[in-house]
Amino acid sequence: MMEEEIELGEALPIPGSLESSDNEVVTNFDILKIIFSRKTAPHAFSLSIFLILLGFFSQSSNQLFINLILILGFGFSWGYLITAFLMRFDYVKNFSVGTYRKILFVPMLLSFLISLILYYIFEYTNYGESVRDALSLILIFIFIVWQFAQAWWMRVPFKEIALKKMVKVNFEDSSNFGKYMNAVSPFFWAIIGFCVFLILESQGVIFSLIFKILWFILLILLGSLTFYLLNRMNSKNWSDPMISTFSGYFAVGYWSFLSYHLAVMLYSRESQPSFVFDLVFMIMTIMLVIYSLSAQTLRSERRKNKASNQKQNIMNRHNVILYAISFTAAYGASSFFLASGGTSFVSNIKNVGFISHLIVIISGILVILLSNYTALVGRGLIDQGFVDSIRTPKDN
Repeated sequence: MMEEEIELGEALPIPGSLESSDNEVVTNFDILKIIFSRKTAPHAFSLSIFLILLGFFSQSSNQLFINLILILGFGFSWGYLITAFLMRFDYVKNFSVGTYRKILFVPMLLSFLISLILYYIFEYTNYGESVRDALSLILIFIFIVWQFAQAWWMRVPFKEIALKKMVKVNFEDSSNFGKYMNAVSPFFWAIIGFCVFLILESQGVIFSLIFKILWFILLILLGSLTFYLLNRMNSKNWSDPMISTFSGYFAVGYWSFLSYHLAVMLYSRESQPSFVFDLVFMIMTIMLVIYSLSAQTLRSERRKNKASNQKQNIMNRHNVILYAISFTAAYGASSFFLASGGTSFVSNIKNVGFISHLIVIISGILVILLSNYTALVGRGLIDQGFVDSIRTPKDN
């Protein structure tokens, strides 16, 4: 419901503390403080060292370093995942929420043991090559699946800005702000994109005329398709001032994200895929995953506490940071694995990059539709299912 969505942007428990009370709140600008709080700083530090190490390995084409990305990637990710699962036992919990000397003991020990087992399989067994190929396929799968996740998690900052604008609406007259902003946002970011291209070209970056024309046409076509589907969904309810405000501000922000991925996808067809930009977004996605998972977990716990429900969720305040680091470590390993010059397992890295960005764009359009649908349902303006809200003919 929309009330829960507003609460997510306005009054969040502090996830970083992992022991926050119901009265504690967090703003969007507290995200770095949350991740690097006293309780989570050791885990955030270990994740940073892990990513830096894999980044160093990815600069080499030596097969040893490629193997280390696989070994450490799966070892670190599974070490944290198993630790998160074992947090239900008090003995493990005491180590994982204790002093700085003990807080990393369990995940680091498990990560080391799993990595050691993988290294032994790679080097000293007859089926090491088969295991290596299987893990490589899994990392490629993780990389592609995470493109869906990236589109979903990147909605958070734009959604919260839109929600804050929405709750400040104090007039009842109809508004066309949302309709206009959804119509012009792709064109607006197309103009901004051309300005960026001109700046980069002055620095020596070469963009072909075909790339710029294709980027502009595709961006307008995607924007027009999204606008058509939104218009069918919103119908006359689009004039609602709160819905109009939310939809407009969300569109302006989120289309910047989609236009970026469209540009990288097309540019990667002409030159080497830009993993530098992708890794920047990887770090942003990691931060948003930790933030969003923690916030939603604590909100769920607070509702259960108010309802006197003593059943503990699989993901709770004591292990949510561990789950988040496990997921993001797997994504980081997949990104560095594909970025490595020695990844001979992938025959055409351009195709992998093209497909991944295409998935982000398609998923992003779905995210825009779902966000608007959630707003309409939260305001009580429609009661149809998501697909029916688009498919059913309306008097537009």
